[in-house]
Amino acid sequence: DVLTRIINYSRRKIMEKQKKIKRCASDRVLITIFYILVAIFAIVCLYPLLLAIGTSFADEASVTVNGYRVIPKKFSLSAYQMILGSMGKNLLNAYTVTIGVTVFGTLLSVLVSAAFAYVLTVREFKPKGALNMFLYIPMIFSAGLLPWYIMCTKYYHLTDSFLALVLPCCMNAFNVFLLRNFFKSIPEELAEAAKIDGANYLRIFRVIYFPLAKVGLVTVGLFYALSYWNDYYLSLMFINKQNMYPLQYYLYNMLSNVQFMANQANASLGYNINIPLETTKMATICVTVGPIILLYPFAQKYITKGVIVGAVKG
Repeated sequence: DVLTRIINYSRRKIMEKQKKIKRCASDRVLITIFYILVAIFAIVCLYPLLLAIGTSFADEASVTVNGYRVIPKKFSLSAYQMILGSMGKNLLNAYTVTIGVTVFGTLLSVLVSAAFAYVLTVREFKPKGALNMFLYIPMIFSAGLLPWYIMCTKYYHLTDSFLALVLPCCMNAFNVFLLRNFFKSIPEELAEAAKIDGANYLRIFRVIYFPLAKVGLVTVGLFYALSYWNDYYLSLMFINKQNMYPLQYYLYNMLSNVQFMANQANASLGYNINIPLETTKMATICVTVGPIILLYPFAQKYITKGVIVGAVKG
């Protein structure tokens, strides 16, 4: 009790002294400049999103006359009615496919990447140098699109398959190296103590490395989640069934159809029909970005720390 009181008293005194310390004028000016620059940068990054939201609620005719605006001249829900109206069932199905791909793909990718990264940190594993080169070479050289497509379709049979939206992007070399550096930052004495107690490599990975690398795993998991959520290329290459379209590819097709219908109607009738094309594009951005952007407030504290620690150490 006496020692605890002394420690608490010392902490209070140190905190009181820190509060009394005043920054000099040059430090205050520099900090103010930094805050202003960060605020300007935040506004520049936020403005396009606000512009898309404002335009999505505008009338197509007012957008044609007045251009894109954060606050629309004339309010309209025609773009959202087009997206959520007759196409609502298909849109819900596309959301379901995308959420399933994102959740399953992220979990699988994090597990595979973490296991691969752990193997690269085990000193007793002799082929790890060859595996490092095996992982590093594809980051620089690529075999090309045609061999990759033939391999996925003819040998892996991924056409019109749920796995076609997951397996081709299951592991990213950069994320593996990031996790490898995280695992290297964990003291080897913990693994040595576990080996003495009889733990095998799988148990060491599951009990020690996996929990201690939470920051890196969350960071890499967010990278994978964004990749799966925004991907439309895999569905373009391998998916032919409409009920398996993910959100991005479905909205891409929808916008293409709207553009085609507008051009055909104007060409056949000889006059312009007010189809909400531009506002539909902005509404599509809002529908697509909305759910995934909610992850950032919860994962932001891990992103900066994860990237910095994983990139510097090792």
